[in-house]
Amino acid sequence: MKYKEQFYWPETVIFIGAGATASLGIQMTSGIGDSLYKLSDEYANKSLREKVKEVFSHAESDVQKSIENLLIVLDYNNRVDEETYKASCYELGLSRKRLKELQTIYDWEAVKKIIRRCPRNKENKINLQDLYNLIDMNIQSGTGLYVDAEFIRPERLLPARNTLNMLTSLIHAEGYRNLINNNMSTYEQYYGFARILAKLMQEEGIERVEKYPIDSRRFYMFSYAVISMNWDPIFLWLLFNAHREKNTSGEVPHIGNPPAPMKLFHDLAHFMAVRKIDGDNPSHWFPMNETAVQRLNDPEHVTSRRVRVGKFYFPHGCHGFRECPNCGKLTFYLGSKWKLDSPDLFPPQIIKSLAYPDMARSEEEMRAYEEGKYDAIQCTHCGEITEAHHSAIIMQTNFKGQHPPFIEEIQRDMKVAIEKAKHIIFFGYSLPEDDFIYRSILASRKRMGIESPKVSVVVGKDAEAEDKWLKGDELENYTENYPESGFSTVVKRAIDIFGKENLRGYAAGIPNVFLKEKHADEKKVIELLRWE
Repeated sequence: MKYKEQFYWPETVIFIGAGATASLGIQMTSGIGDSLYKLSDEYANKSLREKVKEVFSHAESDVQKSIENLLIVLDYNNRVDEETYKASCYELGLSRKRLKELQTIYDWEAVKKIIRRCPRNKENKINLQDLYNLIDMNIQSGTGLYVDAEFIRPERLLPARNTLNMLTSLIHAEGYRNLINNNMSTYEQYYGFARILAKLMQEEGIERVEKYPIDSRRFYMFSYAVISMNWDPIFLWLLFNAHREKNTSGEVPHIGNPPAPMKLFHDLAHFMAVRKIDGDNPSHWFPMNETAVQRLNDPEHVTSRRVRVGKFYFPHGCHGFRECPNCGKLTFYLGSKWKLDSPDLFPPQIIKSLAYPDMARSEEEMRAYEEGKYDAIQCTHCGEITEAHHSAIIMQTNFKGQHPPFIEEIQRDMKVAIEKAKHIIFFGYSLPEDDFIYRSILASRKRMGIESPKVSVVVGKDAEAEDKWLKGDELENYTENYPESGFSTVVKRAIDIFGKENLRGYAAGIPNVFLKEKHADEKKVIELLRWE
């Protein structure tokens, strides 16, 4: 009996890590840990204003002042005089009611104390993972912890964790603002990379439509999938815009009978609602999923378009994810403008200077803003107001805890994609120890009798590295000659899992891996994707 071929999954899976956006100025987790330490009482004999200016050096003065005022009012000890405290509340535009709400949700004083408990490395810096571990370990056990002789009660730990999440989002949002204001040349290089990926998927569709039915996975599924381990939406936004550019151009290929334009979309592994980007109310639109794809690609169904989709996973959530406190459903916020340098790509923060009053799309959102809930976004399902602390993200910790159902759904779909991949690219992703779940999935392929994938490692940027791919003995010699480099560390981890014979590495970093003469180059992108 002749069996049909196996269910199709993308041949290539790209793990996007923090190193992928480091050149864009988006802080890595090590940088976030350092920033939190610099804001704390443990760092230097400087005023809070000086610390804020050091950490948020690229921010505008009103943003710096707002962050300073925020940290003052979230410090329960109020180590400033009463007049300064009242001035901070006034400048933030907070009513007594809103102030009390924020001081219930967040606890900066507790974070500062827990930082004192964190171990230091040889450079006297803390690790963000250690900070989360201290908090999450005690949250799960329901106990508090001592810092020196002072006891931090267990009920303060969740507000402390909310504070870490909020500050991480704020740091990344301000980093994005600096990117679009001061580093657009590098951002355009990344967009060139996304445009080439879109072009390749368009050409791939033209090639595959001659071989496979248009309603089959082998036609409509991209040959690559993306797993973003980052919390920022930047890579997805680059691809969204590149696809939109292709889909609206006059050169869209037409396929099928009768011919219809072939367009490119994303499957986000959960039927999530995206707040409509160019709308004037809180309504939603839904990205493609396979149900819609198969309906649109049904040969017997006359439609205005045929589609291809690429899998894009956020297994750790995203700054733009809001979990509704009422209905529990997910709303994905991606700003209000279809443009690469959208100024409001990140959701509004809890301070007025990083909020968007002109973006309120309903009476409820405007009322929330007027009450000092500058981070308010209305749930697109039930209409409840969500705030920054409702962001659904999994942070750097060994104590993962319970996840929302939509995160579980994304992770389950992603697990299969990893198991089926023939080529895995670590694109700025360092296989950190706290991501033990993904390390286990990758390592278990051998035990399952699944052929080991080819693996490409592109991490960081070594000053000594040449613009070339390294394999075999050449790759191993590099790690021996530069044992302390971040690239070598990741390569050694990958060798332990996949074996030297299945590995290649590019040590000159991102974006160099896809650039030629400072522009994204199609041949280099193909070389990255298709390791022959």
